[in-house]
Amino acid sequence: MNKDFIAGSLDNIGFVCIETKYKDKWVLCFHKKRQRWEVPGGHVEKGETPLMAAKRELYEETGAVDFDIVPVWDYQVFSDDGMLHNNGRVYFANVRAFEKIPENSEMEKIEFFDILPTNVTYNRDRMIEMLERAEKYASAYYK
Repeated sequence: MNKDFIAGSLDNIGFVCIETKYKDKWVLCFHKKRQRWEVPGGHVEKGETPLMAAKRELYEETGAVDFDIVPVWDYQVFSDDGMLHNNGRVYFANVRAFEKIPENSEMEKIEFFDILPTNVTYNRDRMIEMLERAEKYASAYYK
């Protein structure tokens, strides 16, 4: 179960997700081990802010080098027994340019989608809802 909050509301952010677009298409990464598509994201490392982690993960997983990125909401993830598991922050990124994905990346490749594929790591319907909501929230920054 997840609970959402206004971006910047939560402390101790441990994880970031970056809902990403390039030329009006969604950017997804193909994970080498899981063999599924997913949005860029990962853990906030010691000494990093959530924004630093989001920028690092976006580059490491997609090769993005020129982009705008904005926070759109915070969330809490709870385990099945109701215990808090993690605090996270969702970002929206609009990418203008990519380099090659770094050699040590967990991702095999990226692709651009109008319609999400069916073989995604997490719940596809939830992913679609998150992508659309992130773009809607971020649109206020681009006016």
